[in-house]
Amino acid sequence: MSGFYAALVAEFPEAADAGGGSSPWSAGLDVGDGWVVMAMQWGRVAEVAPRVIELAARSGLVCFDPQAGVVHVPPALRSADALELQSCVGLPVGDPDLESVERAVRRLSAENWFVILEAPSGRYVQVGSGARAGAAAGGYAVEFRDGSPDRHYRCLLHDREQVVSVFVDFTRDPAMRPAGVAWKKASL
Repeated sequence: MSGFYAALVAEFPEAADAGGGSSPWSAGLDVGDGWVVMAMQWGRVAEVAPRVIELAARSGLVCFDPQAGVVHVPPALRSADALELQSCVGLPVGDPDLESVERAVRRLSAENWFVILEAPSGRYVQVGSGARAGAAAGGYAVEFRDGSPDRHYRCLLHDREQVVSVFVDFTRDPAMRPAGVAWKKASL
């Protein structure tokens, strides 16, 4: 823990220690036995958060983002078949829990228009909303890839809860094609 804290403040000094530089912290770091609570300036999150997660992973530490409700688990602590979740905005989440997957799909919007959930095997499910994804306004283009381009499927849905169900099915068993929708082979 002390190694993480030392690396953190060496790269991102607290405001009082920044020596005229710009600290990314909006408040002082709260350091305890086994934890560091840090409040980042909103405008610096995209720059600082990935680095904090990387520094924590090097020390075998888990990071929790309370605003996103996401736990970032270091690769060394993940199972070999752990999924990876990525949305249009935000950081990738390794080994997401079911609640994080559902929340990511429910947060689809015009600005946050896609979500991908991928297994190490090359299987994935992804969704895009609206015209950028080739779907009508309010619609969703959902794709499932079963490990290779010749096993790539697509469907168009209009019910967000049905999209959530596809992602839940994949999260529970990435080896199976999600059920409950009419998949059509995609031409790539």
